[in-house]
Amino acid sequence: MRALCHLDGVHYILHRDIAASNFLVTQHSTVKLADFGRARYVLDDDYEASSSELVSVKWSSPEVLVKSRYSTRSDVWATGVVMWEVLTRGERPYSSLSAEQTAVYVLNGGRLDQPDICPAPLWTVVTDCWQSRPTDRPSPSQLAVRLADLSHLAAAEPHIMTPSSAAAAAVSCSVSASSFIGSELDVVDERSTSSSSSATSRAQRTSSADDLLARGHKIRHSLRHLVNMRI
Repeated sequence: MRALCHLDGVHYILHRDIAASNFLVTQHSTVKLADFGRARYVLDDDYEASSSELVSVKWSSPEVLVKSRYSTRSDVWATGVVMWEVLTRGERPYSSLSAEQTAVYVLNGGRLDQPDICPAPLWTVVTDCWQSRPTDRPSPSQLAVRLADLSHLAAAEPHIMTPSSAAAAAVSCSVSASSFIGSELDVVDERSTSSSSSATSRAQRTSSADDLLARGHKIRHSLRHLVNMRI
């Protein structure tokens, strides 16, 4: 979360490609956010991309899917998906749906299911990242505070944050080690040596039609027929 807060504090750097595959772990177990190939610097926390730009559909918020509009709140949406990836130990989001089906599902209010090991207080935070209206989502700093509060709660009253004894170890390992709660998270430049593996992962994800869908007539044509909304 420190990386996301830092980008927000610069006013504003939008990462636009936050996914579990774009986090690197050093030999000292420090988690770093990498792959800034799609990042943009904006002055007003708003960026409208070209309608022909490729989109990471399964990590994208409704305003990105429909209008190609990015902000720190769309990065928060993607962060919620990353937390889900961590809590499911690397499952693919919306694995049973194609990219096009995922877009329709999300625009109709569909969301990812709660992982078995995810305690209710943490799930509330995750789902708040997926509010339909960007302004209803927490800011990066608000999200960081809420996760820190949950970390303190887990230390003081473990039973509240523990779905089961087995889940406790998984939550502690997955969430803490991935620095969503309490671990140091740094920003690294895309040109650093360690980011090469992230670039490879991103290239593999980009080549998958199930995760990326070319913007433009295809998705807009499909949504006209499948979603009752004006595009």
